[in-house]
Amino acid sequence: MATPTPPPDKARWPALSPLLDQLLDLDPADRPARLAALRADDPALADELASLLDRLAALDSTRFLDGPALPAPGGPHSAAGQVVGAYQLEREIGRGGMGSVWLARRTDGRFEGEVAIKFLQADLFHRYGPALGARFTREGRILGRLAHPNIARLLDAGHLAAAGPAPAQPYLVLEYVQGEPIDAYCTREVLDVPARLRLFVDVLSAVAHAHNRLILHRDLKPSNILVTASGEVKLLDFGIAKLLDAADDPGTAGDVTQHAGPAFTPQYAAPEQLQGGDVTTATDVYALGVLLFQLLSGQHPTGAADDAPLQRLQAVVQFDPPRLSEAVLAAGGPMAVRRARELRGDLDTIVARALKKVPAERYANAADLADDLRRTLAHEPIAARPDTWTYRSAKFLRRHRLAVVAGTLAAVALTATAGVAWREARQAQQQQAQAEGLIEFMLGDLPGKLKPVGRLDALDAVGDRALAYYAAQSPARLDADSLGRRARALHLIGEIDEQRGRLDEAASRFGAAHDATGELLARYPDSPEHVFNHSQSAFWVGVIARRLGQRDAAEAAWQRYQALAQQGALLQPERTDWRVEIAYAGQNLGVLQLESDRPADALRAFEQTLQAWRSVLDDQPAMALELGNTLGWIAKAHEAQQDPAAAITAQRAKIDAVQAMPDAARNREVQYLVANALFEIGQLSLALGRRDDAADHAQQALGRFQTLVQLDPDNLDWLSQLAWARLSLAEAQAGTPLARDQLAPVQAIVGRLMAQPAPKVRWAINLRGRMLSLLAVKDPARARPVMMAYLADVARHQADGKPLDAEQVAIVDAVRTALAGTAASP
Repeated sequence: MATPTPPPDKARWPALSPLLDQLLDLDPADRPARLAALRADDPALADELASLLDRLAALDSTRFLDGPALPAPGGPHSAAGQVVGAYQLEREIGRGGMGSVWLARRTDGRFEGEVAIKFLQADLFHRYGPALGARFTREGRILGRLAHPNIARLLDAGHLAAAGPAPAQPYLVLEYVQGEPIDAYCTREVLDVPARLRLFVDVLSAVAHAHNRLILHRDLKPSNILVTASGEVKLLDFGIAKLLDAADDPGTAGDVTQHAGPAFTPQYAAPEQLQGGDVTTATDVYALGVLLFQLLSGQHPTGAADDAPLQRLQAVVQFDPPRLSEAVLAAGGPMAVRRARELRGDLDTIVARALKKVPAERYANAADLADDLRRTLAHEPIAARPDTWTYRSAKFLRRHRLAVVAGTLAAVALTATAGVAWREARQAQQQQAQAEGLIEFMLGDLPGKLKPVGRLDALDAVGDRALAYYAAQSPARLDADSLGRRARALHLIGEIDEQRGRLDEAASRFGAAHDATGELLARYPDSPEHVFNHSQSAFWVGVIARRLGQRDAAEAAWQRYQALAQQGALLQPERTDWRVEIAYAGQNLGVLQLESDRPADALRAFEQTLQAWRSVLDDQPAMALELGNTLGWIAKAHEAQQDPAAAITAQRAKIDAVQAMPDAARNREVQYLVANALFEIGQLSLALGRRDDAADHAQQALGRFQTLVQLDPDNLDWLSQLAWARLSLAEAQAGTPLARDQLAPVQAIVGRLMAQPAPKVRWAINLRGRMLSLLAVKDPARARPVMMAYLADVARHQADGKPLDAEQVAIVDAVRTALAGTAASP
């Protein structure tokens, strides 16, 4: 009997898993060629992958997945009572095309309580293999990135051992929610319109949390939105959610979807879903619009519930739904007239915008829809309605009834004589708003279409006219709306100039936009919106100043950015977004101070930033990546203070922070940060004279960067990091034949990087210089002319007014020393 192949080492799985996914996605006939390419770079890795493919083929031949992993409930072999991990199954509570959900209870005594366990249907897993397995496990990765009080939490995940040669079956352990669908809850509690809106805003808050993490739900419907006995909303089932980041979501539909059913519910699907188009956050907005229409009218926007499915689908794609208030009137009933009057106006407009056929005409995301509903509840003007004077006045009157009455009687006598002048002024204001809206549209919409074809210069005429238009106006005399449009237009022109490398012009535009947002904030000092807009203007002023080498100006701008973020946090202490802005501001300041050779100041800024990131992790767990980045900068600050031991400690903390993320094993940015930290630890160990440690960490970094480059060969930043890792290994192995073997691949990488239309400074100076220093040791005659060309390039860089930082000075000095050594060599 053949000895079974042992499973792969867990420590190797991060490197093996993405490559195995690639191989499984290929046609079997194409796999040998891919394995041969991998073997040329890493024979051991290729052998492990080939062994895993052989094991999979052997298991497939046993047809081990023909039967279900769990027996069907209710029969003599019911799964009730079966132990799954730390949980005991009690009863099945749901079943669909993709699998089943069971109620379970924890059995290890750590805590009491019920959970829901979701299993994948076993015959589907056999029929569609890795594609469906990836689709199922993706739900775990998605839920792991979500942490919101209105979203059912992911508690645990694991694999259920099967009998015989069958592999373990994956399962997810979810928070068990006892509640009823939101529409049934609203009906049973006889909630009025404001109460239904407040409940729906909680739904939007949960969906917006997902949208902010680039996650779509794609199947929003009453049965996936439960309300508990205490009135708390819980959003369920992200099993068909789509990650907007295509690199993290290769997609796994196709035959699977045909078998298990469409990845949405047709009654709540947007037109683009029914027609097979692209889905975006606006797709979720459409489903939310359908749900809101139902909650407020008791009807589906496409008509009666007994319509044939084909008729309903045709209605979604071809016909506009009735206005919300009109649908209530048409349905009749004792309260229809009163209810329609309550819904007429803003709520009609909000729901109609959410149900637009064209995604671009809807609210962009759930947060924007929520903002308008909050404004409606507060009797404030909404964004979805034309901003007319009469409309804003009506809202003002509703919010300030008593204060207005006293002034109304005194103003009546002036109304008739002022009517003509008001109409003329209103026409002029409308023309001004139209002109400014056109400028903003052209500057905001066209760059995205022109940049891919290299024709941003076509916007010069638009930008010139916009600048001339605003130059003729005094900001102090503009109303708030015009001043806001002015700021946005100037900012857009600044972005275009920045993309074209016209930094002086960009500085001028961003400075003018900063003045406009500052004027708005001076008029409305307690407005969070204006605080935020002014903070972003200050941020961009700092970005351009830094790129121009004006570090003092950049620091002053970013200090304003930080102070404004702190002001926003005082205005809205419940908003974690302000703490995120505070953290970004502190990190930018710390980097700038480190570049200015002030490591002690930088370290203080980074330590404060670290606390800010930690304060938001419960609400925004993805910010662990930014916390890891900050720990990396803390290591750099310690390094600048000649404290390599403290720097190594910070790099190890960086690895721990990012690897604690739920999707760490598959998150490429996590893998990059870990690889980078290993590389830095290797460099620091070398500085401490620990060559063995340095070589070990450099080898680990090299393996991880190789995996990343194989996943995305066109990512030049990862490619450059691969070259750095090889150089680090060569330095640790100096004087051995192994060291020389690293230089040829590095030369090839540097050649590719330098052949780019605009090579980055860190490639042209840092990476190229380090490689030349090592090459001079191996082949001084060959290195000499290349080093002379390199030093000439550095001199041109400095002549352009671009100073070298401390690391670059050290690298250039090392090249000069090596060049002098080649002159002395025979």
